Order: sequence, then structure tokens, then C-alpha cells
Amino acid sequence: MINLKSVKELRKTYSLFQTLSAINGPDIGQGLLDRVIYNSEALPPLGKEYWWFLFLGKNGEKPVQFLLMICRKYGGKIWIDDKEMILQRINNNQFKAGVTAWVSDESKIHNLGDTNALVKIKGNQISAELSGEKLTFEGRFPDYRLKIGNSIDLKIKKSELISTRDKEAYGLFAPPIGAGWINLYPDAEGTILGKEFKGTGHLQKVVGVAPHFPYNWLRVIFENGSMARFSCIKPGRESKIYLQKGANFYDNKSGQLINFNGPEIKITKTNDSLFWTFEGKDADKSMKIALEVYAKKQFVLRGHGSLTYIEHCFVPKEFLFKTKTQTITLNDLGKGVGTLEDAYW
Repeated sequence: MINLKSVKELRKTYSLFQTLSAINGPDIGQGLLDRVIYNSEALPPLGKEYWWFLFLGKNGEKPVQFLLMICRKYGGKIWIDDKEMILQRINNNQFKAGVTAWVSDESKIHNLGDTNALVKIKGNQISAELSGEKLTFEGRFPDYRLKIGNSIDLKIKKSELISTRDKEAYGLFAPPIGAGWINLYPDAEGTILGKEFKGTGHLQKVVGVAPHFPYNWLRVIFENGSMARFSCIKPGRESKIYLQKGANFYDNKSGQLINFNGPEIKITKTNDSLFWTFEGKDADKSMKIALEVYAKKQFVLRGHGSLTYIEHCFVPKEFLFKTKTQTITLNDLGKGVGTLEDAYW
């Protein structure tokens, strides 16, 4: 017998994909932002939902990085690093999920734990638990606050550097496959593990209905507020064939996001994966980033599509963006800090 209520809720999920794919840029309003962040979606088979909270320090040769993830998938359970997580969507305001977090303090990784938490959404607040400590995220764009017991206390506010690209919405809609996500790029200050923190953030909410594939994704933010990003989906971890590929450069000086059109992508790395080079080019521009990894954190998600994630904290050692009329290097942008994801089966 068809459950009409479930069908109606799934239609809302696919409608969200359609709405976000019609934006594919920065023009997302307050109401839709709140609806995406402060809601859990109905998920069909292959469905998954993530909240990512990533913060990057501004100071030092190896800036502090802090990552918090809340995740759920279609199905009864998953495992995070072999720890069983029972999943249950009680309603769109309460659900059981996996919660994990870590801090890179220079080159040392502090694991804040993996918890199978009851997540509650009430108004503009998400509350949960991590390793016995209360976790709350609350507020409205651009002002939020993230707190985890006595370990994390961050006030999140509008970026003082990024002029025109501090929020984005994207979507893909090709039923039964679809996805939707938002990115926020704020500033943050407060304390991390008892130490003062001042830096930038990347807050992301993702909902998707698609199989997992190996991928690489990186984002670097530079001292002057400019950003560079590469992404690719591939059939195997070391494959040079890309099922999807993308690259863009946000020039904060002009406020312009410059996308590459069907770029050729080349990725090289050392055997110890401490040095990577990403190169991309299309008909009229090219971009190259050479980066040095100073810390790595691996976690494994199993159940309903298994994937190993390795998060790399890095600093760019070389950067070159070039068009027929413009050349931008690291000297023009200042020092940078970034995160690289290497995900594979």
C-alpha cells in the first residue's frame, strides 16, 4: 500500500532540488536559507544528508582547522570508524544521526569523538550531543553561534573580507537522481579547545539522492578574501578519467566568480600525499595550485554506500591564475589556508 504521507514528503525533497538548481549562485534569500539549514528531509534509497561546519584559522604557518559533521542516510544504520550509528527520522524536527568532529592544532589532530546522537531542530536552533557534551548551533544569516560544551564556542558573523560571495545555493535535478546544497562563508571568533580563535568558516548543508563515487574537492581562501576551488568525481581513487570536473576562482578584488567551462583537470601527488598539484584549463584561462599538507584526518563511513574520507589541512605553496589579459599569483593574494578531501571506496 502506498504511504501518501511519505510520497508527499519525498516530493518536498525533490522540489528543494529543483528550487536550488534554479538558483545556482548567490541569490538565495533568508527564508530559503533557514528552510535548508533548519530542516531534515525525507530520504529515498540512495538518500543522504549532511551538515558540515568547517573553520580555518588565519594565523601561523599551520593554521588551526576545526570540522564538525552531522550525517544521516537512508536506512537503519551506518558505521563511522566501525562505531555503529542507529538512524531514525522521527519527524522533520528530530532524528538520530552520526555526529563527529576533530581539531587540527598545527600538525596535531584532536579527535572530539563520534556519537550516535538524537538531533533536535526547534526554530532556528539545532541541538545534539557529542561525547557527552551539549552541542548547539543557532542563529540566522549572517549571525550564528556554535557551541560544544567547554570545547568549542564560536560566534559566527558576516565576513569582513568576502564582498559578494558569502552565500551560495546549488542544485542538480534529474529524477530519480538529485542534490541540493548551500555554502556560507562567514568569519568566526571565539575559543577552540580553550584557545582563542579568529578565522573564517565554511558552513554547508547537503541533501542528495545519488550513489557514492570517489572524488577530490578542495577550497583555499587567501589573505585578501579571494578563493579557489577544484572538484572532480571519478570511477576510482587513482583514475585520470573524470565523471564530473569543475574549477573556479573568486576574485575578491573585483567581486567576480570566474568559472571554468568543461576544464581539463590534472592532479598529481607524492606517494606520501603531503604535496599535491591541481591544474585546470579551458579555452581561455588556466589555474594551478601546488599545496603542502600539514595535517590529515581519516574517517570511514560504511552502510548504504561506503566511503573513506581523508581530510587534508594544507597551505598553498604556489598559485597561478591566468587569462589572456590577467595573471594572478600568490604574491597578489597573500598567504592562504585550505582543506582538501580525498574520498574513495
